[in-house]
Amino acid sequence: MAQHWWTEGKQYMNATAEKNGHTLTWKRLPRPSKNHALIFEGTCTDCGATVQIDRYASTCATIRDARNETCSGPGTTVLTEVEQERASELFAEAVGQYVQDLADAGITYVRVQTPFRNPLAPENECGLMSRDGYTCTRRLNKHGTHNMSGVGSGPDHVGTHPDDTCTMPFSDDELLLA
Repeated sequence: MAQHWWTEGKQYMNATAEKNGHTLTWKRLPRPSKNHALIFEGTCTDCGATVQIDRYASTCATIRDARNETCSGPGTTVLTEVEQERASELFAEAVGQYVQDLADAGITYVRVQTPFRNPLAPENECGLMSRDGYTCTRRLNKHGTHNMSGVGSGPDHVGTHPDDTCTMPFSDDELLLA
């Protein structure tokens, strides 16, 4: 039987981390729904360095990266925690100062939100996604839209979901915004 991607990913990261002196323990991170990616986090039992893996990549969400930093030795997890806390404080101060500078200059930050297009959608399809995970499969016209005119022309979008085989209509009000 073929191994799952997470088994192979953990084995590879264990070998990489061992070269830097780390011994990783693994846990699966919680995910809001089954539509969210599986992510596993390895943490060094000695220094607290971390690495996270998903199906396609690895990353580090903390101050110490087990992939390319040397382990600082047993009992040094507290140092990692202090470094992480200080880095978070410095980041919060920098963002706070930036926001204050904008306010002092009379600039109001407004985040423009645009509909999210599924990057895997074929080029001649709409590809806009609903908040529920449906991807519109309507074909685009020569103007790059599929807007229909007239009364009774149907829903704004009709899409499919990766977890089922049915199609579902959804409106512009239900679009996933990025």
